[in-house]
Amino acid sequence: MFQNVIHVPTLMDEYKTGLIFSLIEGLKTGKSLKLICDQKPVEFEKILSESGLSNIKWAVEKNKVGSWEMSLLKQPDINSEQVGCCGMCGSDHSSARG
Repeated sequence: MFQNVIHVPTLMDEYKTGLIFSLIEGLKTGKSLKLICDQKPVEFEKILSESGLSNIKWAVEKNKVGSWEMSLLKQPDINSEQVGCCGMCGSDHSSARG
């Protein structure tokens, strides 16, 4: 599987958050992005959880080299027409989306 990998320490501090969020925004549904950090990305996790991006799922783990990896996956938006039931069974498809 092809995955974009960003080594966060190479980004200039004042542009880090903006660049990372623009990369997340540009992800196609079902695609992922991996951030490599030299320390646990606690602050970024906080910003991400407060952002309201409900279709982004992430996991953080320490790798064998001692760096931290944050994997982000863009899932279909719950309000997207692509999500939920197709209506074939007679169910109300709008209720399947929340």
